[in-house]
Amino acid sequence: MKNIEIKDDKWINAEGYKKQILASSEDFDSEGVLAQVVVIGPGSVVRPHYHKSTYEYYYVMQGDVAFTINGEIRRLKAGEMMMTEPNDIHKVENDSDEDFMVLVFKSNYVKNDTYWAE
Repeated sequence: MKNIEIKDDKWINAEGYKKQILASSEDFDSEGVLAQVVVIGPGSVVRPHYHKSTYEYYYVMQGDVAFTINGEIRRLKAGEMMMTEPNDIHKVENDSDEDFMVLVFKSNYVKNDTYWAE
């Protein structure tokens, strides 16, 4: 068993969000797997992008956002889950007044597999 905690000093700032890697391939003892928590602040946008290899599974822990996949806008809120497949162009816009926090599991993950669509 391994206890995993979100720690205040482990955040990595990225474009439009911050993330914290909770478990890597080594932790899972399986190649291409990653778990991270992502926080998107009020008014922030993660620009449209896609991954050539990676599948992403999102479980919403807190908040409510506009999630666009391949041009289709969906509202995602706490307790809901969604998945993107390779080459799905996706964008997240936090148009609310609170932080959006999501647990992201990645499979078939490889480094540098993010391609900006605009």
